[in-house]
Amino acid sequence: MAVATVLLPLVAGCGAGQDDSGPDAKGTKATAGRQGGTKDADRGSGAFPDTGVIVTASCSVPASNPAVVTVTGWDPTTWERTVSRTFTVPAEAVVAEADDVASPLVELCADNFPGVGTSEDGPRAVAVTRLRQLFDEDFSRMAVVLIDRETEATGVGYVDTSGKLTKLSGGQGDFGDTPKEENAVFAQDGSAVWFTETDSSDHVRIASRSVTGDHAVTEQAGGDGSYMDEAGLALAGDPVRGVFGKEVRISPDGRRATAFITWQGYNVADVPQRGALLKAGRVKADRMPFDADCHPNGWVDDKTVLCAPRLGKAEDPKRKNSFWTLDASRLDGTADTPKGALGDPIIPATDRKNTVRAISPDGKQMIFASLQGTRLEFFVSAITPGATPKKITAGGADKALSVGDVLEWR
Repeated sequence: MAVATVLLPLVAGCGAGQDDSGPDAKGTKATAGRQGGTKDADRGSGAFPDTGVIVTASCSVPASNPAVVTVTGWDPTTWERTVSRTFTVPAEAVVAEADDVASPLVELCADNFPGVGTSEDGPRAVAVTRLRQLFDEDFSRMAVVLIDRETEATGVGYVDTSGKLTKLSGGQGDFGDTPKEENAVFAQDGSAVWFTETDSSDHVRIASRSVTGDHAVTEQAGGDGSYMDEAGLALAGDPVRGVFGKEVRISPDGRRATAFITWQGYNVADVPQRGALLKAGRVKADRMPFDADCHPNGWVDDKTVLCAPRLGKAEDPKRKNSFWTLDASRLDGTADTPKGALGDPIIPATDRKNTVRAISPDGKQMIFASLQGTRLEFFVSAITPGATPKKITAGGADKALSVGDVLEWR
């Protein structure tokens, strides 16, 4: 039985040696900082279940020790931890915004540095696709961007749960431009790490390096990256294609993506056959009409987007702090939302700050965080207009959902 059909009746009643050769050492392997993992964190460190698990990732950045990323699988009916992995972040890895190098790891670890306060807006919304793609399918390896602190050259690699770092990028030769590989993400089958590289003319190339063989670069796509600050790389479909854009969320079938496009706002774009940059004039995209007031939080199915208020505060009183769906297949590029494309509010209007944390694999349910003053609670709701949210009372849910990012509900 699918987890989505059993969750609602259950949750309401539940109880409680480092290598210093830099990123240009092609194919070398080294121990990252210290051996990753602890007895407690690696409890149940077998394969992640294919179904019936919510996967979260959190980052700890102590003042004097290496950063650690913890990936955990939770049973969404009991909120007990079923499997957990830890990744010790190599000393060479880009983990802070101060490095001015793009990496999903920077986003995952944001707000986790000593002295950084907690957000007053509550937990983060459903993770963008590239955060899930930091890891391979079984969460056994994590992609990283590596930096040579002396030359500021960057390359890509990956680290496993034993703390072993594998560097995939080669050297820059005797004389030449500084390598600037960034935005490292994993192909979900684990065969390659994909990345982008931007030159001085703002041309962005999308490429990949195989985790086997000589790790030679395979060119995938490219284009003019001007006016695409803060964009990142996400992978879509089978065969895999790379798309470069802002706030990219890929549809379940890999054919469409929601993204923020400069001068156009939030759009639903077709994923080209060879990958592309998601920007105005480069891809076929349908702008989300202003009256839809949609900040896309994820996909319910291959054509339906789950929306939250675009600016955090809905103009329609009935939609205040609520959620609704948008049928992307009906969008036609016109200024107004086509008839029948916009769903009615899912949960009642409220003054609480509500944030979608996870969408069930069948698209029928969502879990959201609800912040009332300083009190944070979690609810599960059907993704249907007029649904009645049910509070999740299991103690483990607070531990699972209050920090980090929800990467996947499978």
